[in-house]
Formats: sequence, structure tokens, C-alpha cells
Amino acid sequence: MRNQKKYRTDIVNTVIGEDSTVKGVLHSQRSIRIEGSFEGEVNSQGEVYIGQKSKVKATLIAKHVVVGGEVIGNIEAIKSLHILKTGRVYGDIAGDELKIDEGGVYKGKVNMDIISAKNAYEGSFQLAKK
Repeated sequence: MRNQKKYRTDIVNTVIGEDSTVKGVLHSQRSIRIEGSFEGEVNSQGEVYIGQKSKVKATLIAKHVVVGGEVIGNIEAIKSLHILKTGRVYGDIAGDELKIDEGGVYKGKVNMDIISAKNAYEGSFQLAKK
């Protein structure tokens, strides 16, 4: 039997594998999945998925963020942030919608009113909740 992929390539454009360690700044117009270790900054126009075994020390800016592993750093989720039951987030968050599954851990400040995000491709913009 063939080894099946854990992600859909039509949805996820960039993958950092389980055995990978990356430091730096990552910008993408599409979605990113982090299964390994990442330190720095992630800026995505799509979704950012943080895998269950991952350890991320970074500032995350994306349309949607799903956390199944550990994130130490601030998160700007323009549309939504979802912390799964295995997820742990330590840092300030801003966004339009926050969902934390039972068992998920969050410690920090929450700002759900106004967020501002900087995008390397589109410039700066602000979103205000009506």
C-alpha cells in the first residue's frame, strides 16, 4: 500500500516536514503547513496549519490559523484562529473569530475588535469588526 499524504496539495502550497527545523521569515500567497520546528515570522494570504508535533516560536499573520501543536508568539488571524484539543498558544492574538477546542491551551491577551496586518505583497491594511 502506498504512503498517503497527510495534506491536500490543492489546499496547502508549502510544507515544513516533521524532521525539519527552519529559522527565518516566510511569506506566501497560499497556505502553509508546519509539521516540524519553525522560528521567526510567517505571513500568509491563505491558511497556516501548525501540526500536532510542531514547535513554533514565531509571529504568525494569516487569513486562517489552525494550531494543533505549540506556538510561542503573537498571532494575527484575519478571519479565524482555531486551537485544536492538542494545541497550545502562548502569546497575544488578534482576529475576527476565536475557537478553542476542549483541552486546547491558550495564555495571552485577546483583541477581537480591530486588527491590522502587513502583507509583503499587498501593502498594509486594517480590518474593523462591524
